[in-house]
Amino acid sequence: MNTTQTIATDEHAPLIQNYNRDPETEKHLADNPNKTILLLLQGVVDKGNLAKVCHQSGTLVEKGFHLGRMTTILDALRDRLLFSNETPLAYDLEGMYQYADKAIQEAVFEKDTFYLDSAIEILSELRDTWMEMMYQQGELSNQ
Repeated sequence: MNTTQTIATDEHAPLIQNYNRDPETEKHLADNPNKTILLLLQGVVDKGNLAKVCHQSGTLVEKGFHLGRMTTILDALRDRLLFSNETPLAYDLEGMYQYADKAIQEAVFEKDTFYLDSAIEILSELRDTWMEMMYQQGELSNQ
């Protein structure tokens, strides 16, 4: 008896999408670290919102997947911090990332979305502030 299941090539699991590396995009992001941070902040907020939708619909496995992705993205943001006497903002950002990370950990088991909402709120404010800074520096346009 053959227990192997065949999945059509055009069907994908809803949580797993193929990642195709684009060297051109990666070079552009490497040359624009502020844009990379903005994309990471947007990604962590998006994953938080997906986790919230999963929580509300009762799909707790998917919620856990998105919470895990949030933690991974926060780790990537932390990796970009440069700690020195000349960069006191890095210490403040680390504190906010740490707060959001603890809230995400609490969100795993919560019955409502208080902690998840808290993490999404602080990360959304960071994203919006980062975006405003990029506009002011001319790194983003209003188009």
